Amino acid sequence: MAGKKGHMFENLALISYIGISMIVPIIGGVYLGRWIDSRLNSQPIFLFVLIIMGVIVAFMNLFKVATKDIDKKKRK
Repeated sequence: MAGKKGHMFENLALISYIGISMIVPIIGGVYLGRWIDSRLNSQPIFLFVLIIMGVIVAFMNLFKVATKDIDKKKRK
């Protein structure tokens, strides 16, 4: 039972890590884009650009996490 519980916590930690590493760049892009647009009065150019960049970074993070697990399995 203890082994299954530890495995469950590892999966929960991985899911949390993936979620956080995807949402932080997107939310950061939203706030930074809104801030730059308000400073330069260029509504919504920087908002859209930085949201798109945040999504790209989020998927790059997801790809890194997925390939890290694959690389570990290849080494074994």
